[in-house]
Amino acid sequence: MAQHADRQPDFQQECLELLAGAVSAGDADPQHGALLEDRVRIAQGEEQIFRTQLTQGPDGTLVRYPHRNPDEFEALRAAWGFQPLERYIEQVAAGVG
Repeated sequence: MAQHADRQPDFQQECLELLAGAVSAGDADPQHGALLEDRVRIAQGEEQIFRTQLTQGPDGTLVRYPHRNPDEFEALRAAWGFQPLERYIEQVAAGVG
């Protein structure tokens, strides 16, 4: 629910704090924490870390939000169990079209 509560940024931030504790304790999937971390960062006007968030441009193409660590994000994604970004984009695009 928190992942898609973009109109409630305070709620998302609160959930992120709770989720971070659950991830640290081994009680939650780290990918869920990474996804919410990126969403909260984008809502706050910051660069995402894991590059998990995309948006649809005016022409219908997928647009990547700004991200930190451009030389390291694929290794970070892999370490957290995410597939390579280009494969992820292809899958999302197939669902969007």
